Amino acid sequence: MASNTFLSLSGKNVVVTGASAGIGEAAALEFARQGCNLMLCGRDEQRLEAVAAKCLELGGNIVVKTSVGDITEETVQKQIIEDTLKAFGQIDILVNNAGMNILRDPFTAGRDDYSQIMRTNLESVFFLTQLALPHLIKSKGNIVNVSSIASDRPFSKAVVYSMSKAALDSYTKSLAMELAPHGVRVNSVNPGSVVSLLYKRGEEAFSGEKYAEFQKNQSSPSLHPLGRMVLASEVADSIVFLASERASFLTGQIIFVDGGRHVAATQPKV
Repeated sequence: MASNTFLSLSGKNVVVTGASAGIGEAAALEFARQGCNLMLCGRDEQRLEAVAAKCLELGGNIVVKTSVGDITEETVQKQIIEDTLKAFGQIDILVNNAGMNILRDPFTAGRDDYSQIMRTNLESVFFLTQLALPHLIKSKGNIVNVSSIASDRPFSKAVVYSMSKAALDSYTKSLAMELAPHGVRVNSVNPGSVVSLLYKRGEEAFSGEKYAEFQKNQSSPSLHPLGRMVLASEVADSIVFLASERASFLTGQIIFVDGGRHVAATQPKV
């Protein structure tokens, strides 16, 4: 990516949720390259500390802190804000990246499945952001939400996930309108299928030949017209751009980082 001067991010204080792997890790590393101080949030303390160490290697004279816990818990949300203010004194950028999925069709999705997905993908975003708002207004900061192609192009066995991401897109646009008078921008990145640990976790995790087959199917030009899955670093580039002064007149935007998938006719079967 471009230099710190080009993006004007050096010295900014950034909160990244779900920062221990995938898009969150990639975003943290790119913000570090741009000279940002970081509060990295997640449940896996060991992986979080490993990402923090990488950020410190890349960022030179920056401060990197971690906040460990389940983002769906109110006490953890409050702790993230408190830890960030204690470490940096203010919040300039909030990246709501933490998310999850459970593969269930509309016939088998249970109440626990529904609650877990909605609490992680939507409720935690709403209430963590609510806690951060006074500080973002004070700093004239901005918010980047990480949504999904599924908000616009739902796929099988992901009815609750797709609902949660569609609601997140609506939240992004509504919040952008509400916060514009305060000088706070709100945008979203919506990736296609990303090469990440998400598909290798949980009860329905892909592994071995099944994951290789999944990657091959996802790389079909009829699904992703550019012919491959999305790299986490490509999503991170869009996140960092939206958080920068180069996007100073962008708010309420839903940016698809999907190799053209949102305009393709074919939709995948899981």
